[in-house]
Amino acid sequence: MTVTTLPTPLTGHLAAVPPAPADQLAGPRDLTPEQLATLLAPINPSRVQTLNKQSHVEAWDVRRWLTRVFGFGGWSVETLELACVAQVEVNPGRWTVVYRAQVRLTVRTPDGRTLSSWEDGASGDAPNQKAIGDAHDMAMKTALSQALKRCAVNLGDGFGLSLYNDGSRRPVVQWSAVHTAPKDPEQAAAEDEPVKPEPTVEQQAVVEQPAAKRAAEQQPRRSDRAEAGPWEQAPAAQAETAPVSGYVTKAKAAKTAADVRVLYDTAKAEGAAPAVLAEVANIGASKPGARPRKEGSAPAAPPSSPPAAVDPEQAAAQAETALRVAASRAHLADLDEAFERVHGLPIEQAPVSLLDAFRTMIENGSGR
Repeated sequence: MTVTTLPTPLTGHLAAVPPAPADQLAGPRDLTPEQLATLLAPINPSRVQTLNKQSHVEAWDVRRWLTRVFGFGGWSVETLELACVAQVEVNPGRWTVVYRAQVRLTVRTPDGRTLSSWEDGASGDAPNQKAIGDAHDMAMKTALSQALKRCAVNLGDGFGLSLYNDGSRRPVVQWSAVHTAPKDPEQAAAEDEPVKPEPTVEQQAVVEQPAAKRAAEQQPRRSDRAEAGPWEQAPAAQAETAPVSGYVTKAKAAKTAADVRVLYDTAKAEGAAPAVLAEVANIGASKPGARPRKEGSAPAAPPSSPPAAVDPEQAAAQAETALRVAASRAHLADLDEAFERVHGLPIEQAPVSLLDAFRTMIENGSGR
């Protein structure tokens, strides 16, 4: 593994711009009534994304709302620092790159005076990328996007502030004493939502990563990826069980086959594993309203919902990932050699049945 650390900030012409003179500054009362109403409104639930039970807003959506509230040219973001802090060749031809960014968000009144500005920073990574250029590009954009979102959250609920309160969509600002002081401040404070702890570092890393990065982190197809490293294995292990508990539990709680049919279609659209879909279908067949099976027939999917066709290459890739996770947990460093000694062919050429059989051997303590 080759590790390259590049701590020098890439600033140059991106150095901080001095703030505007005091006579050009404005205050909160310079907001228009329309701007104020928009800022005090709760976030539209359709703008909230959820990943691993954590809520967040997308960076492009933050930019959209900055333009809606402050107008074209009514806001700007300056890059105060952009630095590559790590460049790692995790496998031959596979790169992970990490950047950190510090930005300043400035908003202006409709007549162009500076209303306020905020500075914040974030890091962003691009894991296990085939092209080093793509890795740098993704890591830079991730760091800059997260830093912008952290600045924008100072503008209130419409920019995701309430989501820090355990993902709540209910507004946490609601009123401002400068603009709309309540008649009874104590009563208004008593009616506030209960304040819950902010997300942990691990949760924040999940909720802040943009959709493009999440898509890039999905397991590469078996035909074009290098051997999985230990950094990939913990998330892969979580992915094995995450879909099951949700879809299967909901299917068991459903009252009718029609309810399970809707759940099945949703699970299929969201990319649930074939084994999960089969289990949901099996549960649906036992619910009231299901079509009766012929004696001796195999469990069928809920009516009008045929089981998804299994991509053999995808199934093999999933089986290989599970095998490598098991080997990592068992500290089996020579997995490829051991597999070929037993079965006489490389892992990459093995069918799912052999991959699963060898994984079972490892888990039972007999994988050598």
